[in-house]
Amino acid sequence: MRLRSRALLAVTAGVLALSFVNLSSASAAPGYVRMDRALLHIDIADPKAGQCYTGLGDGTEITNFTTGTILLFPDKNCTAAIFDPLGAGESRTANVGSFLPLD
Repeated sequence: MRLRSRALLAVTAGVLALSFVNLSSASAAPGYVRMDRALLHIDIADPKAGQCYTGLGDGTEITNFTTGTILLFPDKNCTAAIFDPLGAGESRTANVGSFLPLD
């Protein structure tokens, strides 16, 4: 039960952080996000903060070449209660239904 409470607290903190993103002044994070899955390769240049981008699904290798943090979501519209932060310069293979740049 204690672990579940911590997970809920982490999700709540993340949702609160997202609520502070000012969409009207969203600017592009310098750099790009690279996604690879099987033979598909996509680079998204200067992704805008607060804008949801569609991912390539399960087994996606994603690398954050921006200066900010992005959140990885398993769903296609950045609304799942579960998300995974990916910092600047980080890479991982995950189920990337969508991602959302924070800055």
